[in-house]
Amino acid sequence: MASFTHVAQDVSPQYGRVTKIIVRVCVTDCTGTVYITDMFLQGGSIATGWVGHVSEIQWTEDG
Repeated sequence: MASFTHVAQDVSPQYGRVTKIIVRVCVTDCTGTVYITDMFLQGGSIATGWVGHVSEIQWTEDG
């Protein structure tokens, strides 16, 4: 049976901005194909994992 681990981690550079993020996926004891479908990068010092609903997003066509 597959198991998944949710990881939320702070990335705070000492100098300047984050220029590169490397993501490594570890798959053990299985065969087949792994698809990474979603990655969420969130600004700020606290990783909430919260994503707004599309109805809360102001569309650019609305002015």
